[in-house]
Amino acid sequence: MKTKAILAFVVAGAMALSSCTKKIDEKTMSEINQFGTDWTALGEKATAWSQQLTETATKAKEFATAQTDMQTQMANIKDEAMKTKMAETAQKATEDASKFEAMSNEWNQFKTTWDETTKQFTEWKDKIAKGEINPADAVTGLADFKSKMSDAQAKIESWNTSFAEAKTSIEQNMASAGEMAKSIEATSKK
Repeated sequence: MKTKAILAFVVAGAMALSSCTKKIDEKTMSEINQFGTDWTALGEKATAWSQQLTETATKAKEFATAQTDMQTQMANIKDEAMKTKMAETAQKATEDASKFEAMSNEWNQFKTTWDETTKQFTEWKDKIAKGEINPADAVTGLADFKSKMSDAQAKIESWNTSFAEAKTSIEQNMASAGEMAKSIEATSKK
């Protein structure tokens, strides 16, 4: 009788232990690993974009400063049409520089959140590897991280569109300013 009681206790313990095992199925683990790869790739893409943003924002700010300085220096010219054109160019350059500055500020806030989420994902994945998270919570957690990645992708796509528009605008304004400078130079040689 004692052996049956001990055997029943051992079997019950084994069943309890096996039911508490927090083994995540292969499909979920594969999705978690793929998410990590996709998250890293998106982060690299966003970082490359931010470097381009920083370079373009710096050029836009320098151009805006140069146009404002030129407008100030040429304030006494008699050609009112040229004065108006200079004022428009300087204002447009300032507006474009402001757009890039706003994007840079948004990027900096986004980057902080991105880094925090990356840290959370790494810690979460480590807990999964240690068996500290049960399968249902792993699936829920993965869905949450996927949602964050979708939000990040949408934001990056929106920035790409805004960036392209602002970059086109500043390039057109720079070309216009170049033509205006040639015109001023030709007029001053007469």
